[in-house]
Amino acid sequence: MLLTPVEIEQVLEQVKNAFPNFTNWQYNNQKNQEYEGFSVWGEFAIKTEELTIPRRFYITLDTDHEDKWQGCLTIGQPSYLWSSADVGDAHLVNTDSNETLQQAIAALKTNITELFQAFC
Repeated sequence: MLLTPVEIEQVLEQVKNAFPNFTNWQYNNQKNQEYEGFSVWGEFAIKTEELTIPRRFYITLDTDHEDKWQGCLTIGQPSYLWSSADVGDAHLVNTDSNETLQQAIAALKTNITELFQAFC
């Protein structure tokens, strides 16, 4: 699914509000070798005095081949069709396909919460 400029602005507003600590939001709005359609991602970088290279986490929300929304949390780089630990990223959390962006955001937040509760 590809979005109109107005829809892209609406999506950017929704994801920025849903994940306010993530920055550097970018998107892809074309079908190609790396994306099945629209994809948006934001970055959260952790840098401390002990870490000379920041740890970068990414939230990615995109449309699939059925025009449904899915989300994921990755480390290293944003998610795309050929994501792999071999190319420097790892998927930490994924969602199933959802009918709407709002449902994908809610599912991703739930899955992230469940992951981090496992560490407590």
